Amino acid sequence: MTYQGVVFTAPWPLRFNPHVDAARESAIDWMRRFDLLHGEQAVEDFTNWRLAEVAGFFYPQADLDACCTAAQMMGWYFLPFDDQLDGEAGRDPRRVARICGALIDIVHGTPGTERHQAPTVRAFADLWERMVRGMSAPLRSRVAHHWSSYFASQLTEAIDRTDGRVHTDLEEYFQLRAATTCAFGQNDLAEHWGGVEVAPVVWHHPLLRRMRQLAADLVGLRNDSMSLNHEDVTGGHNVIHLVERTHGCTRDEALVIASGIAQGKADELVELERQELPRLARALDDSQRVAVAGYADILHDWVCGDYEWERITTRHHAHRTLPEWATSLLVGAEG
Repeated sequence: MTYQGVVFTAPWPLRFNPHVDAARESAIDWMRRFDLLHGEQAVEDFTNWRLAEVAGFFYPQADLDACCTAAQMMGWYFLPFDDQLDGEAGRDPRRVARICGALIDIVHGTPGTERHQAPTVRAFADLWERMVRGMSAPLRSRVAHHWSSYFASQLTEAIDRTDGRVHTDLEEYFQLRAATTCAFGQNDLAEHWGGVEVAPVVWHHPLLRRMRQLAADLVGLRNDSMSLNHEDVTGGHNVIHLVERTHGCTRDEALVIASGIAQGKADELVELERQELPRLARALDDSQRVAVAGYADILHDWVCGDYEWERITTRHHAHRTLPEWATSLLVGAEG
């Protein structure tokens, strides 16, 4: 069954990077070089999942090199990593801790990771160096924190799978969901690749904190609602399952309720930008006013880009099983 998913409206335009075609070819070549794609079916899946397009939606301001790196990152993010932990590996917390610990080592510059045995880990070492190249020290510190949080959240999910824990508090769930989508780490990269870095003294302002959480919640709601064909089989955390449990309602009713929640969050974000963002901007110098306005655009790109990508990708059309060739991608990362 194909779900329409959570629906909401927002006034922001959908933007797209002009370098996507070149980025797609770059990503396919890079993934083949690191043994992350095997055979024509894998290349077809990469293309049909629209992973280069999602990079183009999230990073419309990136130049050619950055857009290629973003497409490679999206290729790495899904089957070589995320889908691995949807399977057997993700039900062994100790194994997940060792895998994600190796990736966190890369984020924090541990030497020798580029020679790691596991293709997924070795590829991320190559990717990370280019993701952070040219970053300011404050932004690099922030992106390292957020990507470490993303990897650590995989352990949280593995423990929850093992214990059978389910969430009943929606806002608590959204805090975890922001980490499991690497929402804030993706936003950091958009600052880097879009040239609109927000200074730490402003980035930590409660208004921007609320805005980025709302944007992350919207992406989480949309993604969870579109991935039901897969997660109805695998289990794990999903906001639609949570709504069904807490409201005692049908699937269709849960999607309506979740769409209402999403619309409320979109409306709140619009209102914060209309009323509160100008107040913050008045207190800033010219360069930071520009950066804050650009940061709002980054959140718009994140929300609108994900909404469109969920519509056009084939990734969620059915329950996904890990192809046999991909089962070796994390071998060697457990020790």
